[in-house]
Amino acid sequence: MSLSVNDHMNSIFLRGITQIRASKKDILKEWEKVIFHLRNTGKNSVHVAEDMVEFYSSILFKKNFDEHEPLLELENAQHVTTLPSYTGNKFIGTLLENSTLQVIQAIEPEYHEYHHAIQFVFSIINEKIFIPFDIDIFLKDLVQSQQLPINWAAIIKQNDNIFTVEKWFDSSDETLSFKTDEMRADSIYSLSEALIRLNSKDRPKNGSVLPIPHEDRTILIYTTENPAIILPFLSYSLQVFQKGRETLKISQQEIMWKDFVIMFNENIMRSKTLAEAVEQISVGFIKFLPFERCALFSYSMNEQMGFGLFGKHLDNKAIQSITEDINNLPIIQNYLQLLEHLGRNNNFIQPIFIKDAAASFPKEYVEQFQLGSIVIAPIFTTSTNKLLGAAILDQGPGKYFKAPKETFSALLKFGQSAGELLSRFYSTTSEQQKSGTKHFSPREIEVLKLMADGASTNEAANKLNLSEYTVRDYVSNIMQKMEAKNRTEAVAKAIREGFI
Repeated sequence: MSLSVNDHMNSIFLRGITQIRASKKDILKEWEKVIFHLRNTGKNSVHVAEDMVEFYSSILFKKNFDEHEPLLELENAQHVTTLPSYTGNKFIGTLLENSTLQVIQAIEPEYHEYHHAIQFVFSIINEKIFIPFDIDIFLKDLVQSQQLPINWAAIIKQNDNIFTVEKWFDSSDETLSFKTDEMRADSIYSLSEALIRLNSKDRPKNGSVLPIPHEDRTILIYTTENPAIILPFLSYSLQVFQKGRETLKISQQEIMWKDFVIMFNENIMRSKTLAEAVEQISVGFIKFLPFERCALFSYSMNEQMGFGLFGKHLDNKAIQSITEDINNLPIIQNYLQLLEHLGRNNNFIQPIFIKDAAASFPKEYVEQFQLGSIVIAPIFTTSTNKLLGAAILDQGPGKYFKAPKETFSALLKFGQSAGELLSRFYSTTSEQQKSGTKHFSPREIEVLKLMADGASTNEAANKLNLSEYTVRDYVSNIMQKMEAKNRTEAVAKAIREGFI
C-alpha cells in the first residue's frame, strides 16, 4: 500500500462532498436568500451570484465523482456556464462558502468533525476550476491570435481504430464539442479531409493539416503557413505548455497540503491545557494526514526516556503507561546521537520511516499494538531548538505501506507546529532551564497532580495504570528533585514554583 498525501486529499474531498450533499436542500435555500438580498439591495453582483450558484450546484450536487480520483475528475470538469475571472467572483464565492458552512453547522451536531473537509472542497474548486490551465484554453488562444497563421484546431481521440473529433476551435468565441457519431473516420487523413470540408471557406490551396501527438490525444492544426516553419514552433509551444502545467500541478499539491497545515494549526491552537493539546495534536495527525493511528510521546533529554502522552485509535491507557528507555530503541537512539553530533540543529530533523517495526521495536510493543510499518514524526521547536518528542503513526493494525517524500514534508510542518504549541505548556522557568536543576517528565507531573489531590500510592497506580512500585519510584524522584522531606512538602513546593 502506498501512503500518499494525494490519496488522503481525495478522501477528504469526497468526505466534504458527501456532507454538503446531505444538506443540499437547506444549502440551496440559503443561497437563494443570498441572491434575494443582493437583488433587493440593488447590487450589480446579483447576476454573478446567480451564475456562481448555478456553477457550484453543477459541481457539488450534480456531478458524479470517481471514488479513487475525484480531484483528477474535477480538474477535467468543464464549466457549465461562462464565468468571469476568479478575481471578480472571489467575494461571491466566499459568501456562498460561508453560508454553506453556517447551514451545515446549524443542522449537524458533529459539524466540527468535517468542517475542514467542507472548506477543502471549496478551496479545491477555486484552485482547479477558476484558475484553469488546460489544453482547451491554449488552443483557443492560438487560433484566435491575430499574429499566427492558424485557421482552426481540433482535439482527436482514438478508440478501436476509429478517430473522432472531441473538440473544435476556430476564430469564433465558441468551442464546439462533437458527439462521437458526428465526426469520425478510420484514419487521421480522412478525418482531416472531413474537417476541411466542414470549414470550406478555409480551403486555400496552400493550407495544411498538421497532426501533433499530445498525451493520449492527437491535435490537428490547420495553417496556411509553410509546415516546416510553423511545426517546430507549435511543437515547442506544446512542450512549454506541458511543462508549465506539470509545474502548476506540483505547486497546487504543495498548496493543498499547506492548507492542511493551516487547518491543523487552527485545530490545535484552541487547546487551553496540556491534556487538550496532546489530544488535539494526536487527532490532527490522522485527520489531516493519511494515517489511521497515532501515539504521541514526549522525550526527556536528561533522562534519555520516552513517555507516552496520548493514543488516538489505540488503547490510550496502554500508551500513557509506557515509560521507555531510549537505549532500548536503537534506531531512535542512533537518530538522537546524530542530532547531538550535528549540534541539535533542527535543519537536520527528519521523520523516520520503518518498513517493519519488528526489526526495530521491542517485541512486546509490536505484538501488543500489532505494528507493521510505522512513521516516526519528530515533535520539535525552532524557537528554542529543542526536540520535545515524537508522534508514531501507522495505517492500522498489521498494515505495511510505503511513505512518499511528499508525506515527509507535511510531517515536518505538523511536528514543528505541535512542538511550538507544547512548548507553551512547559512549566519550567527560564532560569531552571538554564541550570537544568529541576526537570519533570510528563508522567512525573501527572503523579504530582495526583499527590496534590491527596491520592494514595495505590490510587495513583490505578489511575495511571502503573504498578505501585513504579509510582513509588516517581514519588521518590519527585521528592529528591524538590529537595522535600515528605510528599506534602514536595507538593507545596511544586505548586509554589509553578510546576502544577
